[in-house]
Amino acid sequence: MTPLPDFDTLRWLADHEPDRLEQLQHQLNQEAIAASDGNQEQLTCLVFNLEQQLARCDNPYHRCVVAMGMMRSKLYTLSTIINEPEEFLETAKIIPFRRPAQKL
Repeated sequence: MTPLPDFDTLRWLADHEPDRLEQLQHQLNQEAIAASDGNQEQLTCLVFNLEQQLARCDNPYHRCVVAMGMMRSKLYTLSTIINEPEEFLETAKIIPFRRPAQKL
């Protein structure tokens, strides 16, 4: 796996070569997904969703807030699954549509 540079190097890349930093981030994401056990599709979707959300941000602080919000949402879901599995596994009540009476 590609080693993560120290903080000062990452900060320099962010200020001077943001495209190279983005390339490093993409490479590290792909390596982490490849090393996962069996949930690569879900992780790929998560990374795609994160990238789409971050593309709309106009500054680094906005990116941080968006990423933290997404992490908080995932952690809340995980907490619900662990602490209240019955609530999480409840299924929606299906209400069938009634067909209108046919005219002869």
